[in-house]
Amino acid sequence: MMRLYKEELKRILRTRSTLLFLAAAVALSVFMAYVPITFVRYTYEENGQEITIKGKEALAIRKELQAPNAGEVTPEKMADGLKAYQENLAIYGDFYGDFPRNVYNSEISPWSPLVQKLHEVTADPDSGLARDYMDITEDDALSFYEHCRTHLADLMKLEQKNNPKAQEIAVKMYDKVSMPFYYYPGYGSSMAEYEGFYLFMLMFLCAMITAPLFSCEYQTGADDILRSTKHGRRKLAFVKILAALLISLVTFTLCMTIFTVISNSLFGWESRRTSMQILFSAVTLLGLNMGQLQNLVMFAGLIALLSCVSFILFVSSACKNTTISTGLTIAFCLFPSVFYMTAGSNMSSYLRVLLPSGALGGSNAFFYTLTYYFEFLKIGPLTVWTPWLLMIVPAIEIPVFLWMTVRMYCRRHM
Repeated sequence: MMRLYKEELKRILRTRSTLLFLAAAVALSVFMAYVPITFVRYTYEENGQEITIKGKEALAIRKELQAPNAGEVTPEKMADGLKAYQENLAIYGDFYGDFPRNVYNSEISPWSPLVQKLHEVTADPDSGLARDYMDITEDDALSFYEHCRTHLADLMKLEQKNNPKAQEIAVKMYDKVSMPFYYYPGYGSSMAEYEGFYLFMLMFLCAMITAPLFSCEYQTGADDILRSTKHGRRKLAFVKILAALLISLVTFTLCMTIFTVISNSLFGWESRRTSMQILFSAVTLLGLNMGQLQNLVMFAGLIALLSCVSFILFVSSACKNTTISTGLTIAFCLFPSVFYMTAGSNMSSYLRVLLPSGALGGSNAFFYTLTYYFEFLKIGPLTVWTPWLLMIVPAIEIPVFLWMTVRMYCRRHM
């Protein structure tokens, strides 16, 4: 069986389409890791003209400006930042219009990652609307972490008003979040978003490699010859499945290693220690730093990718030619994202959980459920946080789809 397995690996890896998809996966790992830093901007005024610096140089300047506030996010830092905001707003008005660019860079920008969180958690408890900066007091800043806990409870009452159980679960989860938070300039929210985008692309490319594994041999008649040899149907099915899973796993490991090393080297490895509550919502339910978030999103992406590949193996084993299997693969990979964005119904949330590719894509992705949404789903008497379902359900589906693949292949032509 080992010899047959090696021959199957060679056959797949010698296919031109496979080589193209693998090359695309590696190239995209470099491209997607580098792109976010090209959007970093630093604009200042000189002799009445605005000058904009981009890329790594701009990031270096911004990190230098925010360096004094690096480390533990203390209430005292919040109070100092609020004072800087209010003093400048009293002189220049709001941040729009004629607010001096250089003043903003030196007086406001260094404090913005912290004060914006204070602005968030001091929102009106009934409407959820943020207060004016000038209405926030020093006492509010000094009690920042108390405001975080009360704001989470108020927010859940607004977003989950018909689900008291979800409110209770969210409060208990947030009670476990470690405080104080930490901030280290460099890593941005866009970098984490690009990781999610790249995971979707990687899943799509691995699915395209997998799509013709069974159907291509049906189409050419090679499968009829293989079935007539001493190797049984079950053994042939296992060989193809193991080859597809190994190629997908090695591709994922290599490409995500490249992506992670490049992105963290560009933005600074130390910025991985930033609490995710500073870059996203201050009341995000998991007490992770950005490095831990990056790893968790990667792990969830691996589960979704293997589940998707397992399902595509089943699709391929059931299709008589590559045109059908490839078309269904493309539709399957794109459907959860398109349906979730267009339908926006409760049914789309359940469908996203059930489909293996549902955790990867656009606004439906696992990353967004961790950082931007407060979504809970009811399963009978249970209320479950959606991110857990997006990891557990695909993991359960992997052996189910592989069993269905073997059964479909063995029963074919019988």
